[in-house]
Formats: sequence, C-alpha cells, structure tokens
Amino acid sequence: MTDSMPVPPSLPADGVVPLSHLGVIRVAGEDAAKFLHGQLTQDFALLDLHHARLAAFLTVKGRMQASFIAFKRSEAEVLLVCARDLLAPALKRLSMFVMRAKAKLTDATGDFALYGLLGDGARAVLPAGEPWAKADVGDASVVQLYPAEGQP
Repeated sequence: MTDSMPVPPSLPADGVVPLSHLGVIRVAGEDAAKFLHGQLTQDFALLDLHHARLAAFLTVKGRMQASFIAFKRSEAEVLLVCARDLLAPALKRLSMFVMRAKAKLTDATGDFALYGLLGDGARAVLPAGEPWAKADVGDASVVQLYPAEGQP
C-alpha cells in the first residue's frame, strides 16, 4: 500500500482506537532506570524524557519472554507497555530481581487509558515527529511509532 492509497475499511482513517489488549507496568524509584538497564535489552540510563524505546525481557538462554514499549515519565518513573496476557508473568519475574534496588514494580494498567491514534489524529499530536519520539500533552504521554502502510 502506498501513501496515496486509502486506509482499509476495517480501520478508521482518522481515528482513535482503544488498545485494551495492552497493559502497563510502572517501575518507580530512584533506581528504576538502573534496575531496568540490567534486566531488559535497552539502555535506560541513556533514555531521555522525549523518546521511547522497544525493549525485551529475555531468559538466560536468550529467549524473549516479553517485549515492551518503554518510556520515562520522569527520572524516577518508567512505564513498560506490553501485551496484557504477558504482563502478570513478566511483572512476577522482573520483581524477583529487584533485591536492593530502590525500585518498585506495579501493575498500573488501571491507572492509564491506552489509545492508538491514526492518520490526522496522530499528525495533530505529533506533526512530523520521528519514530519513537515521545511528547507529553497535558497528563497524556504520546509515543510516535513507525507509520503502518503509510499511515502515521
């Protein structure tokens, strides 16, 4: 599909889509980024407040257990967005490694409403944004993903 082709009829051309299949793990505390840096496949120590990253949680043998869209809401709070069915096992497993780190992991799915923006709705919030850019709009955090089939 090219940029000039219309969005398939099953998707809204300029809409908001609830992402009820996703959940959120909150990692809060002064060691949140340091803890995650040691557990996931992303350098959270270098992640700033204006970008998100794709990260994965792996077994010792390198098998992926869960993948996350991860971003900082502050220097002491990181959110991990993942498939809701993987949230509980990932949270349980990650919590086993906290030990002395000053970080607390919680299921924060109920604290956030997750929506996908498509087409002009996405352009209005992050015009000409780069993939993985994050913007805070009021209380909301908006992450720009790669365009899908030419649609932002």
